[in-house]
Amino acid sequence: MNSATPAFLAVLLVTSLLAMPVIAGPEANAATHDAPQPEFQPSTLQHASTEPVEAENTTNRLQPTGDTRDEVRTEYTTYGPDLGVALASVDDELRIDQEQYTLVDSEFDSASNDDREQMVSAAVDKIEDQTDVIEERERDAVREHADGEVSDTELIHTLLRNYHESQVLYDALNELDGERTDAIPGYALSRQQVRADETVLELQQTSLRSLLDQASQSTDTDGALDVQIQTAEDGYSVSAIDGDTYVTETTRFDNRDADGENQFGDASHSDMIDRTTELYPWAADQSGLSFNEAGNQNLYVTTIEYDQNRLQVYLDGATNEITRESQEHTLESLPEENNESWENDDLEVMQTETPVNGPSELTVTDSVSGDPVSATIEVDGTEVGETDDDGTVWFLPPGDEYELTAETDSREITETVSPD
Repeated sequence: MNSATPAFLAVLLVTSLLAMPVIAGPEANAATHDAPQPEFQPSTLQHASTEPVEAENTTNRLQPTGDTRDEVRTEYTTYGPDLGVALASVDDELRIDQEQYTLVDSEFDSASNDDREQMVSAAVDKIEDQTDVIEERERDAVREHADGEVSDTELIHTLLRNYHESQVLYDALNELDGERTDAIPGYALSRQQVRADETVLELQQTSLRSLLDQASQSTDTDGALDVQIQTAEDGYSVSAIDGDTYVTETTRFDNRDADGENQFGDASHSDMIDRTTELYPWAADQSGLSFNEAGNQNLYVTTIEYDQNRLQVYLDGATNEITRESQEHTLESLPEENNESWENDDLEVMQTETPVNGPSELTVTDSVSGDPVSATIEVDGTEVGETDDDGTVWFLPPGDEYELTAETDSREITETVSPD
């Protein structure tokens, strides 16, 4: 390991993957175009850059756009019970099962070993093609959402469809790599290729999408999830507060060059580890290092876990930049950055911000008695939460200037908040 690598990195899993050419299949444009044209205010994220934005005493954060002139659509939505997601998932599972049956199952038992090899190879190729379709479907949906052409719910449907379909493809790939190849003497799939294909499918299995899936299966609105969605031409972020945990995922399409020359070719991967450490120095310093290589192609996944927090990033070997990032942080682990308070009609609102436009804590009290107050909190007119018994609520602020309102049955405060 390179001497520059911190000695206290807890878990570092490194996987290198094959390049992922984009192939637009018939479903690539499946994102609905009949959505209403929602009104939204394009904004400019502060501190946007190609690299994750630096933060003190917490993990750096990737932003969904690389150019400060890029417009970012920021929306809030509450996502809950959704039978449509389950039905779409069943349709995709049946289609994949039929495709695999046609390619492998129907005549496998009676085929020669040479024919079996061709069947398995064709089935793997089909899975890789469908994986490309999933990725292109995601890019199209994000860009159409940024342009106001699809709704928040339609974008979530695309993310969840990819979440479910990637699981089915992952299982089908493992069946081919196990049961089917075991039945062909002297034949095996490339371990490096299988691991690369698995990891590309795992890209769709983020914690945020798992939370959205749980919300879709809830039986009532109590299981709904408040979500912040930010989309731009170059990428997106989807974030939520789940109980005491802040969960977010960000993808940067412009940081991905699947066909570019890999800059991290050394067998020790020390250059790649150094680059990841350079981009996330605070997280890398939290605990010891472990390394697990699953391939050596152009895309590397690193997972860092410390306390109850988790960071997973995908580093592109050609651009040397992060193309996908998933983070989970307990709210109590986020350092305070700015405190500000406002008072009106004996109502006091105190806001505590966290770094890189992370979750903000809002406390509403009666300025005379000091007692906590039950209030509804709105951002630019959209409800983002209600204070609890302690008069406190956490919410996700937009990346640009916004109007914050705390409203009770009889009193109200509205203030314009400008991120530093």
